[in-house]
Amino acid sequence: MADPFLPERSRENAPLLRSRRFLPIFVAQALGAFHDNLLKGAIVVLAVFTGDPETGAAAATMAGAVLVLPFLVFSGLAGELADRLPKPRLVRWIKFAEIPLGVTATLALLAASAPAALSVLFLMGVQSTFFGPLKYGILPELLREEELVAANGHIEASTFLAILVGTILGSVLFTLDGGPWLVGAAGLAASVIGWLATLALPDCPAAAPELPRRIALLRPTLALLRGLRRQREVWHASLAISWFWALGGVYLAQIPAFARAELGANERAATLFLATFVFGIAVGALATRRLVHDRVSLAPVPWALAAIALLGLDLVHATEDIAPFATPAGPTAFLAARGVWRLLVDLFALALAGGVFVVPLYAFLQARAPREARGRIVAANNIVNALFLVLSAAIVAAALAAGAEIEEVLLATAGLNFLCTLPLFRFAAARRRASI
Repeated sequence: MADPFLPERSRENAPLLRSRRFLPIFVAQALGAFHDNLLKGAIVVLAVFTGDPETGAAAATMAGAVLVLPFLVFSGLAGELADRLPKPRLVRWIKFAEIPLGVTATLALLAASAPAALSVLFLMGVQSTFFGPLKYGILPELLREEELVAANGHIEASTFLAILVGTILGSVLFTLDGGPWLVGAAGLAASVIGWLATLALPDCPAAAPELPRRIALLRPTLALLRGLRRQREVWHASLAISWFWALGGVYLAQIPAFARAELGANERAATLFLATFVFGIAVGALATRRLVHDRVSLAPVPWALAAIALLGLDLVHATEDIAPFATPAGPTAFLAARGVWRLLVDLFALALAGGVFVVPLYAFLQARAPREARGRIVAANNIVNALFLVLSAAIVAAALAAGAEIEEVLLATAGLNFLCTLPLFRFAAARRRASI
C-alpha cells in the first residue's frame, strides 16, 4: 500500500544520489561521520604528543570510548524526540548544532588540551546519538520500500569511508604547521555543508506527536529496549546488526595491531590493512542491492556470515606464510613479501561479506518497524549496537591481558561466527516462509 506521507517526488525514478529525498540526508550523515573521526584522529595525535605519556595514552584510548558512551546514555531521549517531532526539522536543528561544536573543538586543539578536546568529542557523540534515529528512521518516510536496500548500502559504504578518511586526515593535518587551524577549518566546512544539505530535505509530519514530553534518561532507555524486544523480528535483526558492529570493532582493532606487532608493518602499512577492510565493506554494501534485486530480503545474510567465518579462518592461516620483518616495513616492501596478497584478499573478501551481511538487516529493521515507533526502534538498536561494541572490546582486552595471542582472538571470532550462522539460517528461512 502506498504511504500517504510520501511526497510526490518519491514516485520519481531518479537515481537516489540525485534525489532530494535521499541526497541531503546522505551528505549530512557522511560529513557528520567524517567530522567525528577527523576530530578523533587529531585528538589521538594530540594525546601522543602531550608531555605525560601515561596521560597521552589514556586520552588516546578514551577517544573511541567517548563517541560510544552517549549512545548508551541518551538514545532513549533521542528515539522519543525522533518520533514526537517532524524528522526533517529535527535533522536541521541537530546538524546546525554541529557548527558551534566544531568551533569549540578548534579552540580545544589550539589550547593543546586533550581533556578539553575529549569533552568536545563527547558532545559530538551526543549530537551523533540524536542524529542516529533520524538518519535511519527518515528513510522509510521518504523512500519506497524497494529503495531501502540501495539507500542503506550507500549509507553504510559512505560511513566507513568517512571514518577512514576522517581518521587519517585528522592525524595528518594536525602534524602540519597550523595543524589545529587546518583540522578546525576542515571540520567547520564539513559541518556547514552538512547543515546546508539538510535544508533541501522534503518535509514530513511527526510520526507520533502525541508522545509525552519528558527529559528523563534511564526510563526511556529501558522502555526502548522493552519495546524492541516485543518486536521479535526486529529484535532478532537488531541482534544481528549488533553482531556486525562487534565483529567490525574486533577486526578494525586487531588486524592493524597484528600487522604491526607480529608481521613488522609500520604505521603506513598497517593503514593499508585498515583501508582494505573499509573498501571491502563499501563494495559489499553497494553490491547488496543487486543480490536482492532491490527487495527487502534476508536471503543473503546467513550465507554472508558463513563466508565471514570461513574467510576469518583462512585469514589466520594466511598469516602463517608471512615471514615477519626484522625492522618496520612500509607498504611497498610489505606488498612484495610472500603471502601478503593472500592476507589482503582474505581481508577484503571478509569485509565485502560484512557489507552484504549488514545492509539487508538495516533495510529489514526499517521496513518492519511501525511508523509511529520507528525512531525509538532505531534508537534502541543503537543502544544494543553500543553494548555489543563495548562488551566485545572488553572481552578482547581481557583475553589479550590474560596472555592470549591476536591469532587466537581471530580464531575464536571465526568460531563464534560459525555458531551464529545456524540461527540466522533459521531466521531467514522463517521470514521467507512468512512472505510466501
